[in-house]
Amino acid sequence: MNKIFVPLFVFVLLVGILRAQNIKQPFLEKADQRSLGADAISLSFSYAHRFNKNAIFGFQAQFGAGIRVLLNNPTFNHFSDQSSEPHKCEVRSVTPYHLEILKFQLFYRLTISKSFYLDVGPHASLGIGSFEANAGGTSLGIELSTYYTSKRFFLGLRFQGSYVFIEYWKNLDNNYFGLFLTPVVVGLNF
Repeated sequence: MNKIFVPLFVFVLLVGILRAQNIKQPFLEKADQRSLGADAISLSFSYAHRFNKNAIFGFQAQFGAGIRVLLNNPTFNHFSDQSSEPHKCEVRSVTPYHLEILKFQLFYRLTISKSFYLDVGPHASLGIGSFEANAGGTSLGIELSTYYTSKRFFLGLRFQGSYVFIEYWKNLDNNYFGLFLTPVVVGLNF
């Protein structure tokens, strides 16, 4: 699966940088930048304020079921019907996809060109893995989002490095560090 996303990310990055050289994009030059985004079945709202040319700060709130793909493979203690004791299990073998139900992020926006920008900052989210594994929970970490914008629309990816606190079976110390990817984010700038 990673073999698909890395070339896709490089392609979007290169197309964004090459096309951005000739397109004037007023969105990234606005003092107040608002966006509505979607991934899977979730909606997000972003607001950023441009204090000066190099200082754009903002926040993002997301609601719904945003799908994140787990890129690394941490282990956690798992119960099964074949044993009365918990055993170590790799998270991806049980649930490679995690749903973010609610997320809040503060970010710094770095404008690369007139049509390409990055958002980076801390995030906190509430999510679930699968109902069998209960491998989701509260996540705290850093998120890096890359976006290509053309006129009023944008397309991007989100990477997260998160420490996931498992709410279920707390006594087993199932917390883990995960690297996550949201492969497609689309939206509208206004």
